[in-house]
Amino acid sequence: MTLGNKLRIFLVASACLALMGMLAISYMGTDYEKKIMDGLSVKCAADGEEIKLALWEDEESGIYYLFLPSCFAGKSREFTFDYEDKAGVLSINGTPYRSGTVWTDSGGEEIYEIELRSPLGRSYMKKSMQVLSSENLPVIMITAEDEKDLLRTDEFENKKYIETGSMVMLDENGKTVCRENLKRLKVRGNLTATLDKKPLTFSFHNPVGLCGMAPAVKWNLLANATDGSYIRNKLVLDLANKCTDDYEPDGEFVEVYLNGIYQGLYLLTEAVQVDDNRLALSPDENWFLEIELDFRKEEDISYVTTDRGQIFAILLDAGTNGQGGEKEQIEYMLNDIESALFAGDGISGISGKPLPELIDLDSWAVAWLVQEISGDHDTGIASQFSYTKSKKEPVLYAGPVWDFDGTMGNVNTALYTNPAALTTSIEKTRPEGNANQNRWLAAMYRNEKFREALEEKYRLVFRKNLEEILNGCLDGYQELISRSAVLDALRWHEKRLGWQFVLPKGLSIPEGNDYSRFDTLDAHINMVREFLTEKKNFLDRLWVEGGDFCIVEVRCDAPFLNQDYNQTMYYWIERGQPIEGLPVHETEGYRFMGYQNEKGESVADGSIITEDTVLTGEWTKVP
Repeated sequence: MTLGNKLRIFLVASACLALMGMLAISYMGTDYEKKIMDGLSVKCAADGEEIKLALWEDEESGIYYLFLPSCFAGKSREFTFDYEDKAGVLSINGTPYRSGTVWTDSGGEEIYEIELRSPLGRSYMKKSMQVLSSENLPVIMITAEDEKDLLRTDEFENKKYIETGSMVMLDENGKTVCRENLKRLKVRGNLTATLDKKPLTFSFHNPVGLCGMAPAVKWNLLANATDGSYIRNKLVLDLANKCTDDYEPDGEFVEVYLNGIYQGLYLLTEAVQVDDNRLALSPDENWFLEIELDFRKEEDISYVTTDRGQIFAILLDAGTNGQGGEKEQIEYMLNDIESALFAGDGISGISGKPLPELIDLDSWAVAWLVQEISGDHDTGIASQFSYTKSKKEPVLYAGPVWDFDGTMGNVNTALYTNPAALTTSIEKTRPEGNANQNRWLAAMYRNEKFREALEEKYRLVFRKNLEEILNGCLDGYQELISRSAVLDALRWHEKRLGWQFVLPKGLSIPEGNDYSRFDTLDAHINMVREFLTEKKNFLDRLWVEGGDFCIVEVRCDAPFLNQDYNQTMYYWIERGQPIEGLPVHETEGYRFMGYQNEKGESVADGSIITEDTVLTGEWTKVP
């Protein structure tokens, strides 16, 4: 081998060794940081209660954040670091802080430089850290044995994983208002259970009252991950509670930590269940049902499917295990109601009874109006509860209301994007052939007696309560949660935007590392305000002022649209007025040719509407 070849081999080997050394140092540094920071907790005290918090790293910016509950806002505060300092030492702005050492933060949102040094003095990490406090809200601090299993996202079925643990709740001033062991803790929800910000449900061993709500064992923490305003569920629960004396769940805003890690802004709600201070039902005397989607059926729940295909889950029944034949009785009752719903004269062909003798018109009017005002994209197909007060000569009551994050324009179905339309009266809310349709609520509107009760309920009850929400609650809630919304948005970043069904027009995230850059609360609150304002104006014109409306059905069967959702839209246009806002769907390879009515006439924005009509969109394929 020549000297030149030996030299080349030596240089290549040296380069490889250098590269391996650099990779090893990099790996050791990363591993060192992870070992120290994952095991580090920050202790502080409130009302004599020791709180353990964890630093959270924004991996995009490389900044560590310490999120503090509201009771620390604007105050100088002392913290104690707890970590395995035999592996090295944490420094803040050049000052070392060993485990157990007290560090004081001024409360002024200063950006600190933190550094990790090995026992030999080697620096393995230099990053920034900022301490941020919330405002106005109580905090729930949950400790679970294994939050990683609880929150893992690889399996949808993981929402059935059950943990135990403990909970401490502090009010906005830092006073301890609850300290309890948990009987169970689990992820809840359906679609929302698959998202990183998990909705949770927890149970105590004995009833406990929280945030002024009546004592109970089971509680829910709604993540509102798909709702950029955070307030849609809260507004609808408020509206229902204002409009009926029957039981409706309540909810209050809180912030949540899990094993010291900040999870963000949540809505703590009462669970829809049969229990003391909740639904006063008995399996011996009552039935409790829920309209359910066909693909969400579970093996351990009994179901009834009516003659027209409406699926009901039986949630409370002493006879569904083959004792007493109660499932058959429930099926008879539901088909009896359905027969009256779809009869032209409103009289059941099974029992001969009129609809008002089979359902409670008042409670169903409340349920109907809640769905209509909110513009819920699951109207009539899911989360619609009902119950009987007796099994002898049963009458079906509606309630309680539930699940309203996909409302007020935040919807994935075109039908519900237009607030100036009576969408709850539409039966085919899903494509042809889909088993999940709004059969019952749509049929109710065709019944004269029910429609009279509905319109009266809106005029005398709902209208003024909707005005209160628009003129007070919206601004009040925005002020209440504004700071928490900033911190929640930072915690979940742009991924939160991907969870939401619809984003406000023109929404964008500024460049830079300012922690408030992800805050979109104003735009989302305005979206809610605009939807509810337009909905109220429409319902006032329809039911209070007696406007004469034509219904325009607009079929948008473009081949490039997602036909898993019904793309048909409906417009209520006052007779003799022009139609505006017709959708124009265009994409590369297709040219939109416009809409034609049943007479073959072209209809576009500005066309005068004088009668009910059906418009069909036309597209032509272009090279």
